[in-house]
Amino acid sequence: MTHETLVYIAKTFGLLWMMAFFVVVLLRAYRPGARARHDRAARSILVEAAIPQPEDPR
Repeated sequence: MTHETLVYIAKTFGLLWMMAFFVVVLLRAYRPGARARHDRAARSILVEAAIPQPEDPR
């Protein structure tokens, strides 16, 4: 196995892995059930006394 072959395999595998990782991140971020969790995380850095917290649906 030559150096060029190893470089080709590494570049190809790296590209496929990064594309798959990107798709998984997009699917997790934009799935319909994630909205409440993202809203709760967005409010978590604000002062709790200034914003009323809704009930946790879990």
